[in-house]
Amino acid sequence: MSSQSTEPATVRSLDDLDVIVDTDFHLTERQEDIFPYLEDPFYSLLNSEGDGDDYGYLGRVYPAHGMLYSVTVGKADSPTVRTSEDIQKGKDLIEWDKAIATPTQNLYLGAVHHDDLAAALAKAYNRWLLDNIIDTDEGVYGAAIVAPQKPVKAAEEVDDLADESGIAAVMIPSGSVDPTLGNEVYYPLYEACERAGLPIMMHNAAGTMMTRFPTQWQSLNRALPVHATSHNMMHQVNLADMLTQGVPVRFPDLDFVIQESGLGWYPYFMRRFDHDYMGAKFDAPMLEKMPSEYLRDQFYVTSQPVEGADDPEYLNQIIRLFGGEDSLMFSSDYPHFDFDYTDALMKIMRSEFNGDEIKNIYGETAEQLYRF
Repeated sequence: MSSQSTEPATVRSLDDLDVIVDTDFHLTERQEDIFPYLEDPFYSLLNSEGDGDDYGYLGRVYPAHGMLYSVTVGKADSPTVRTSEDIQKGKDLIEWDKAIATPTQNLYLGAVHHDDLAAALAKAYNRWLLDNIIDTDEGVYGAAIVAPQKPVKAAEEVDDLADESGIAAVMIPSGSVDPTLGNEVYYPLYEACERAGLPIMMHNAAGTMMTRFPTQWQSLNRALPVHATSHNMMHQVNLADMLTQGVPVRFPDLDFVIQESGLGWYPYFMRRFDHDYMGAKFDAPMLEKMPSEYLRDQFYVTSQPVEGADDPEYLNQIIRLFGGEDSLMFSSDYPHFDFDYTDALMKIMRSEFNGDEIKNIYGETAEQLYRF
């Protein structure tokens, strides 16, 4: 009798993968795209101010954007991703089979100071997304964005979109949330996402974080120090609050995705939080196991930006330290200025990870997590 081999698959190139899922493929939506879907009184109010520049309402209601780099300068042939033709150019370059389309302009939604306007903008963006971007036959799925300023309305938006084909996740523009994401005001939103079977993607935008936390960021007058520090710092604050308040215990069937913040900080955060928890369990009474166990069970991380690409030993160790073979997912961040080419991560990982683990990272984990 012949025995079946249990050896893991060999993966040496992209051709060896069964599926590639890009979990953070950005659109570059503009005012002119979103405004036709914006309900009154906000359409009339904002439209009366003229058509403005490419950033439109962003320049009027989103603070701190002007200090940032142009998000698409340098690497991408097409600086805009707003049509099916634009998406096809990106698909050909990144070579994905499925992608989660995520916003650019509306990453700043959490910093809008008019709460009802923020909710209206989220709804308008999602309707534009459904009408013009999502195409499941071509593997194009979307993350519905919600306004964290109005959690109850956000929950209603999730309920409204729960049966929409092509909505694979819900995105919170988390860079400037106030309060942070462990607060009970978000529970209606979490309940709606859990009910709909949609994971929550948490995505920061550097400029918005200067408006809220920490105070020291407000003194920085260049984009570089903000961009280098803010994404992972804000994620740490939100995760620490969510764990302390027992969010993963309250919502055991809800998964979370940590977007676009690099990888090196994550195993440090796991261990630091475990260490402090052991001396202050009374402060997180809902937790039934170590904080890092909840992170491994219900939280996922996207790969971009792959810092340390010139040091494979560093990056492989980092991925192993947080169990990335089961929780890391490939993302390109296309077409932003620092997006990662598809094979950049594989060239590093294939010296350490077996084929099945690489297949998980490039698509298999995403296939299980997102609602495709």
